[in-house]
Parts: sequence; structure tokens; C-alpha cells
Amino acid sequence: MAPLLRKELLEAWRDRRALIMAVCFSLMFPVLLAGGTIFMVKKQSEEVTKVALLGAERAPLISERLQSPDLEVASLDSGVPRELLAGDYDVVVEFTEDFARRYQDFRAPQLYLYVNSSESSSGRAQRDIQERLGAMQQLVVTQRLAARGVAPQLLAPWRVETRDVSTPSSRGALILATVPGLLIMTLFIACLATAVDTSAGERERLSLEPLLLQPMPGWQVITAKTVAVASLGWLGSLLAIAALILLMPLMPLAELGIQRATTVGGVVAMGLIMLPLALLVAVMQILLALRSQSFKDAQTQLSIFQIAPLVMLMMLDIAQVKLADHWQLLPLVGHQQWLKGLLIGDAVPPFWMLSGSLVTLALVVAAVLVGARALRRESLLSAS
Repeated sequence: MAPLLRKELLEAWRDRRALIMAVCFSLMFPVLLAGGTIFMVKKQSEEVTKVALLGAERAPLISERLQSPDLEVASLDSGVPRELLAGDYDVVVEFTEDFARRYQDFRAPQLYLYVNSSESSSGRAQRDIQERLGAMQQLVVTQRLAARGVAPQLLAPWRVETRDVSTPSSRGALILATVPGLLIMTLFIACLATAVDTSAGERERLSLEPLLLQPMPGWQVITAKTVAVASLGWLGSLLAIAALILLMPLMPLAELGIQRATTVGGVVAMGLIMLPLALLVAVMQILLALRSQSFKDAQTQLSIFQIAPLVMLMMLDIAQVKLADHWQLLPLVGHQQWLKGLLIGDAVPPFWMLSGSLVTLALVVAAVLVGARALRRESLLSAS
């Protein structure tokens, strides 16, 4: 088996196209994730809500209280709200002509808040203005009650105070929720080209038949090919993990309220738990490619094969399903939970990681035996 394993590894690592694909995607998504995070924080910190006030002279107190570093307020003599919103302004506040008179008569004057809900910034701008106007309205009510000798507590029988009990780890889970799925996707993509080439590709090149004529069991052939394919996939996942950890200091996680909690032991654990999964993905891709009718058919089938589990993982994240501990025995699902916990610094039970990895390895052994039986079929070489 040693010469066969050496031959498969040399062929896999000499394939520049597969090697470049594995390396490029492994480095691409951490860079995109870091760049997207930096851009998002920079955009939020630099964004200033632009407010246009129509008839501001009728409510000088409101105009004065709206001034703040987060709001760029402009008092205009005239203008059409729709045209102002189509221009540079996010919100338009219009005071009616009788605003001052009705305010002095305690008759609740009307003001209009114009927004364009089709703009992405309008929701944030509307919340900012409504919060400030609500605070000023409460202040005026309190002053009017105090002036008439009425205790403001009569209108507020209780006080609501919100306290955030989230931890840096839980906040980090929201931002880094997609990272485990991308790491697993990296493994799939890094294995794809080599898995197709070493199975359907060898069959079309007529180099698989001489290999099967050699006096060796079929499980050794499948095992050698699996190790060669998994080596590239594992390399891709290790590169992605290393790039992500190296780029984390450049990401403004502190500004998002996230504390870096990944330790050296956590990084090593992430690399180790990806190895059994790399073997499972490699052997499954090889089996599917052997069942395909041609090289192109194998590429199509494996492309669909790598999308299906990622969609499942995304659905679990979006639905925020609380899974029981025994779900960690299931490949992909368990790996997603472990990677997420190791990234944000949550405690990941070693028992479940070890048990889930053993289950994954057991599935690898079963798949190898299935592949060995498939190699005995004469129809395997005639597929075209």
C-alpha cells in the first residue's frame, strides 16, 4: 500500500489547478470577512443622519435640542419633502403653520416626519429622530405637571430599565456565526478537484483499470485515494483557520463589543477536529464521482453535494434551533457547534468532540468498505 499511497499523494499535490483552488479559497473568505467587518464598522462610525427642518422657526426649542454630533440638522425656509429625501437628506421634519400657537394653547400641535422607507438608512434615521422627539416630549410633560403641582410619578407607576446580560462570547456568536459553515465549505471545495480527478478522471484516462489489476485489496485503493484527497482538503481548512486567526487583530471586534477568546489550544483543536471530517468528505466525494457517468457529470454532482449540507447548516443558524447534546455525534452538525464554540471561547466538552470524531471515523471506514465493493463491479470501468 505504501507505493500506492505515495503515488496518489504525488499526483494530488502536483495538480496545480487543484492546489491553487484550495489555497485561493482558503485565503479568500477570511480576507473578505475581515474586510467586510472593517467596512461595516467604519460605515457605522462615519454615518451622520442628515435632517431637514421645514418651519423650524415655529419650534426653536426642538430645533435646538436636535443638534448633536450624530445629527446634521439644516433649517430650510421651503422645500418639497419628496425632493429633499431624494437628495441629501435622510429625514424631513415639517412643522405646521399653527404649531407655535397650538403649542402655547396646550392643543397638541402637529408635526410631520417624512422618510423614504426604500432607502437602507431611513430606518435608522427615523428611530434616531423619534427617540429624540419622544425624550423631549416626556420632558415637556414632566415640566407641565411640575408647574401645576402634580407629581410626574402619577403618570409613570413603574420604571423600565433594560439591562443587557449578554457576554462577549454570545455577541461574538452573532458576528462569527457564518465562519464554521465557511470553514466546512472550504474543506469541500479544496477536495473537489482532486476527488474528481482521482476517480472519474482516471477512469476516462484509462489509468484506473491497470491500477485495479494490481494484486491488492480494493479497500487499499480507496484508502490511498481518500488520504490523498483529504490532505488537500485539510490543508485548505488549516490555511483558512490560520488566516482567520491572523486577521482577527485587524478586525474591529472590540468596537462591536466582542472579546477575542480564541486560544492556542482552541486553534489546535479546530485543526484536529477538521481531520476526520476531511477524510469523510474525501471518501464521499470519491464514491459519488465513481458512480457518475463522466468527468463533467462528476463535477456537477459534487457541486450539488457540497451545497446541500451548507444549506442545512445555514438553516440551523437562521432558525437558531437549540440542539440537544447528542446531535453533536452527527457529522457537520457537531463540527459546526464545536467550531463556533472554539471561535468565541465557549466551553466545548471534550467528550462530545471525541465521540463525534469517532463516529465520523466509523463512517469513513464504512464508506471505504462500500467503495471497495464498488471497485469489483465491471460496470464501473464501462461508465461513460
